[in-house]
Order: sequence, then C-alpha cells, then structure tokens
Amino acid sequence: MKRWTRPRIVGAALLLIGIALLLTPAVSRHFAQEKQQKLERQWEESLANVEAKETKKKTASKGDALLTIPSIDFEQVILEGADVATLDKSIGHVEQAGKPGQANYALAGHRSYTEGLHFNRLPEVKAGDEVIVTTKKARHTYRISRSFLVKPTAIEVLDQEVAKPMITLITCDPPDTAANRLIKQGTLVKTERLD
Repeated sequence: MKRWTRPRIVGAALLLIGIALLLTPAVSRHFAQEKQQKLERQWEESLANVEAKETKKKTASKGDALLTIPSIDFEQVILEGADVATLDKSIGHVEQAGKPGQANYALAGHRSYTEGLHFNRLPEVKAGDEVIVTTKKARHTYRISRSFLVKPTAIEVLDQEVAKPMITLITCDPPDTAANRLIKQGTLVKTERLD
C-alpha cells in the first residue's frame, strides 16, 4: 500500500486543479449553449405558428390596431400575440417586440394561398413601399427598406436596440415547407396623432 506523502498530495491537488481549469471552458460553453437553446425554443414557440398552411377563416374584425399596405391593397386587423390561435384569425403582434412607433414593432402572419388573406402577398412588398399601422391614438407610416430570409431560429430580427423606430413583418418561406422566415423591414417616416 502506497502512502500519501506531502509531494503526492500536492501533485494530486495540482492535477485536479489542472483538470478543473481544462473543463471550465467546456462547462461554460455547455451553459451558453443551453441558454441559446432556451432562447431558440422561446422563439420557435412564439413563431412556430407562422407555418405553411392554408386558412380560409375570416379575419378578425376588432383588434389593437390596423395594418395597411397600399401597394398590395392589404388591410387587416392586428391582434396581440403570435400564437397559432391568434394567427389563424389575423396578423399578430410579437409580444416581446416594441409598440407601434417605438423600437422594433414586429408583426407575424400566416402565408396563405387565399388571395388577400394574411401575409400571402408579402413577397410582393418592395423597398420604398409604405406600411401603415393605425391605432386609436395615432397613424404610423413606415417605409420598407429591406427584404431577406432567415432561419426560424434567427431571433436577431426582433432586436429592440435600433437607431430609429422600425417595423418587422414576418412570414414563412416557402409556403409549402416554412424552412425559412421571410422578413420585410422598414423605418418609421411619419407619425400622425389622431386624438
């Protein structure tokens, strides 16, 4: 039987400290990945409802605001929330995003094949087109400046740290697979008070 001498104890302690130091980045990386996966799950739960499906249900008649896109002759009530039940009725405000005229105001909608419903014609919206959000108190006019595709996990499109108030419109692309999200973004150009 070997005796534990002072040099052996010190050697074992140094070995354990070395192993701990080597494992620290891996443990940190594990917790960072876990946090990222949690954020991705929250994003997917919030926008998993923006999927490829046909909906022929009537749009909502009352809501928190009205979304108008003149270039595609589109007008629809905006409801609060982006869950499946809400988006089956109308366009939904992504709750963790800003309010109309503030920060990054994000709206999600189904990509329907039915003419005039939800965001089926969103791909037709071009840079320079106006998007208008009307609430009880104000009319906010945005001008579209960007159009791009992201993966469903790309939560940066909801970033609230923006230099100027903006709008983000989100739907699936292509409609039959929903492998990506089509994003249209624009900046606030005018707010008119209605009260």
